[in-house]
Amino acid sequence: MPGNNLDKFKKIIDKLPSDKRKLLYNRLHDMPSSEREGFINDFVKKYDNRQQKSPDRKEPVKGNVPSQKKPVPKKDRNNKAVPPKNGPVNKKPIPQNADPAKKPAAKNGPVNKGAPVKKEQIRKDAPHNAPVKKAVPQKATSHKEMPHKDASHKETPRKKIPVKKELPPREENIDLDDLSYEESLNIEIPEKKIEEPKEPAEPKNPYMSVAVGLLSALLIIGLFYIVYLFNKQRIDGKFNEMFGMPPSDTISTAVETDDIVGPAPKHFPTDTPTPVPATPTPTPITLKDDHPNLKGKTIVIDPGHQAEANTEPENAIPKTSAEKDKATTGATGVDTGAKEYEITLRYALVVKEYLEGCGAKVILTRDTNEANISNIERARIATDNKADYFIRLHADGIEDATKKGVKVYIPDSGKYLSSSTVEGKKLADMVAKEIGSTSLGVIRSKMYTGLNYADSVRSYQLVIGYISNSEDDALIANEDTPYKVAVAISEFLAK
Repeated sequence: MPGNNLDKFKKIIDKLPSDKRKLLYNRLHDMPSSEREGFINDFVKKYDNRQQKSPDRKEPVKGNVPSQKKPVPKKDRNNKAVPPKNGPVNKKPIPQNADPAKKPAAKNGPVNKGAPVKKEQIRKDAPHNAPVKKAVPQKATSHKEMPHKDASHKETPRKKIPVKKELPPREENIDLDDLSYEESLNIEIPEKKIEEPKEPAEPKNPYMSVAVGLLSALLIIGLFYIVYLFNKQRIDGKFNEMFGMPPSDTISTAVETDDIVGPAPKHFPTDTPTPVPATPTPTPITLKDDHPNLKGKTIVIDPGHQAEANTEPENAIPKTSAEKDKATTGATGVDTGAKEYEITLRYALVVKEYLEGCGAKVILTRDTNEANISNIERARIATDNKADYFIRLHADGIEDATKKGVKVYIPDSGKYLSSSTVEGKKLADMVAKEIGSTSLGVIRSKMYTGLNYADSVRSYQLVIGYISNSEDDALIANEDTPYKVAVAISEFLAK
């Protein structure tokens, strides 16, 4: 189908009134599509022919446009033009004695604009027996509006050419009665889509967003806690390694059974075990001939643990939220059944007497097993007394029963961090050599509260051995070992 015919057809349809256009849409919708193209061509052709045959045909125009009719001049009985009553006079009065031989004035010549005629002139030119008529003054008219005179001195009315006014373009309107053939037309005419009003979006509630965020955070925290419960031992081990401590080297990874930390001992004491005095009366300490001179030095000795645990939490690492129990009872000998808090106090008393014999000032953080003192308080005893050295005594117990030897822990912070690493290894080597054990070197760690809060002084946590190991358990229980440890410490402090 030619595109111009379809466009013209659509323009014709768009000019229909809304009611007739809607009626035509309904008719077109039900017609077969096989006759569309032929009908559009015939419809446009028929419309063009009708416009050519009756170009002056009145067509209904949308809106209130006033009709324009050609003015028709009125005539009297003699076929002369009669001017309208209230309209302008377009003819100039002509004297009755005018010479018929004279030519009418030229179109572009001067025009006498209705000058009054004198009575004397009328009487002179008029016939003797002609009645005298008074001249009637006429309004001045332009040359264009004056009637034309023919040779018989009869006035012939000039055709008035109507002035065409420019009107706004009219919308052609086609009556549906003239569209007899459109019933066979079937063409898709897009209907105007009526957009449904969108519902205003509901304002967001800020409190709802906050509540959803809190619930999401609690859900995530709960999931992490569940994962931690099922992987507690592994996570604690990773945490220990992060702070420079072997995964199995802490109480948190040990199994506690009847206050025993580490693997169950090979045999437990009987109901009436051989009593171990809490503060035994040591044999008078004999100093070695070559003992060092420690005069002027202040040494704080901390016997690890205590008889009654204090499970109240305290901050473990300054400026963090990490917490640990204030005090614990410690491990138990795998063979001897000795308690760690008893072992450490027995060794501390021997070391104190020996160092005092060398001239040092020695302060114990506790001198009884029934003491109740937290790890932070033990550290503050060293810092408040401005100790030259703070030595903590321990005998560890772990799950690995094969592990044995002497080890030294140092704080992973403080102004003595670089020098403490070298000195800590030296202390482990000297004690291991003196008691006939193996040195396991030095480890920097943040796991121990007492070291973390005493990093302003030279602090060392000396592990004499592992009472979870049979050999170390027997070695630590030997009566000569405390003396040998005191000698090694004194020599370390002298260097």
